[in-house]
Amino acid sequence: MFEGASADSSGDFLAELARLGETRTWEPGASVVAEGDIADCMYLIHEGELRAFVAGDGGRVVELNTLHAGELFGELMLSGERRSATVQVTTRARLTRVTRAQAERVLAQRPELAFQLIQRLVQRVRTLTRTVGRLGSVDVYGRLVGLFDALAVEDKGLRVVPGPLSQQRIAERLGASKAMVNRLLTDLTKGGYIEVSRERIVLLRKLPPKW
Repeated sequence: MFEGASADSSGDFLAELARLGETRTWEPGASVVAEGDIADCMYLIHEGELRAFVAGDGGRVVELNTLHAGELFGELMLSGERRSATVQVTTRARLTRVTRAQAERVLAQRPELAFQLIQRLVQRVRTLTRTVGRLGSVDVYGRLVGLFDALAVEDKGLRVVPGPLSQQRIAERLGASKAMVNRLLTDLTKGGYIEVSRERIVLLRKLPPKW
């Protein structure tokens, strides 16, 4: 994703970091960083998918974001703070680890690249703001509809939410219980609105405005 990026491309900052860091492969289920740990490095994603989540009340997990190839995480290590979330691998991933000293060296040598990092941080804040806003202002069903709208893609004339996306993962994305998600999916399936399988969720028709 980052190799061979041109000097004036939007991925230049990531390309510079990728040349400095250590690259390795992570297997599904592995936690790359943990909430509360000392932040001393950032990671660039070349392949795979990861999820960022925090521990909520009563030990309940709330998923904040899904990360893919071409993205980075752990940027707040530049402030010397502790990790604000856990990032876990969901599909086999290849990551480059970049230390704080390496990142600061790149920014000192090429300060114009700092703007690219700022843009990425702003986008991350916007995403988190939308996530928190949904959790606080919309009921669980409304959050489910919003999640489906955000993830759905067109596939051979069908509107599909790609998987695998377990009920537990959906619950964590919504900040809800697995039992509630199960009830919602069951009712929507019985009503002919969705078709659920291990690989995907097919949106058969427009979801009702309320549940």
